[in-house]
Amino acid sequence: MIRAYDVEDGLLREQDCSDRHAGLAEATWIDMLEPSDDQEHAVESTLGVEVPTPAEMRSLEASAQLYRANNAVVMNARAISTSDASGLRLVNVTFILTQGKLITLRYGDPAPFREFVARAEREIAHLSSGAAVMVGLLETIVDRTARLLETVGDDLETLSTDIFARDSSASAVARNTDLRPIMQRIGANGDLATRTRESLLSFARLIPFLQAETSLALGPDLEARLTTAARDIASLLDHDSYLAANVTFLLDATLGLINIQQNGIIKIFSVAAVVFMPPTLIASIYGMNFAIIPELHWTLGYPYALVLMVCSAVLPFYYFKRRRWL
Repeated sequence: MIRAYDVEDGLLREQDCSDRHAGLAEATWIDMLEPSDDQEHAVESTLGVEVPTPAEMRSLEASAQLYRANNAVVMNARAISTSDASGLRLVNVTFILTQGKLITLRYGDPAPFREFVARAEREIAHLSSGAAVMVGLLETIVDRTARLLETVGDDLETLSTDIFARDSSASAVARNTDLRPIMQRIGANGDLATRTRESLLSFARLIPFLQAETSLALGPDLEARLTTAARDIASLLDHDSYLAANVTFLLDATLGLINIQQNGIIKIFSVAAVVFMPPTLIASIYGMNFAIIPELHWTLGYPYALVLMVCSAVLPFYYFKRRRWL
């Protein structure tokens, strides 16, 4: 699918692409979402640029993700997509700046692209060129990533409160809660933090390259906005590192709590075995089939044996309670 946008009074206006070549030639931003081969050829023939295929994008090494081809600046990055039925994933996004136009090629639908279009169509975004559109996209991606990290931080705080509740009766261990769902939530947050870091690192490499290659065409305003975005990315990377450490801590703590729960269960069985061992011994003695047993013909022998078994069970239990082993 191809969508073409032009800039009018600082706002985005989607163009009619029925006449594909005319619409593409006049557009300021051409957004290609999982395009067909015919659509790629149309863009290449109209604008004279080479659009990389998915295989070419995957085969590029990290050092070759950013390059200049003739009069076009090609930049590859990875953005987080959370709108797919398959769940969270990283999608490859290619930005191509050429002749004052921006071409974006993506094989997924990250939310920042939809958010940017919706905002730029109704609010004055001071758009004037493809570079301005790209800077606006980068800012939206950074804002979206910050919200994702904020969501991770809030969920980790909730998990921490649930695990380490000051009120012991409300803690997960005191309630003997199954901690597997908690571990799954911690793992999901850790996965999101890891993928977010990978995405941020790709854009952290992209922005300096963009500034170096287009410094004369950007102008002071866009240059300042890019510098701010780069600083925001650096701050988000630091915050992501903190969240990753918190994920590791909570995961280790949860595993420790699982061990505590298991030890508690084993302790109960151990105490039960010790408590019932003396009564079992007494019952075994008086259950032996010897002809001569002193209490065999004693009238009070049966209640005596019962009382003896009860006392032999109660005394160890009382001893454990006094030692606070229970």
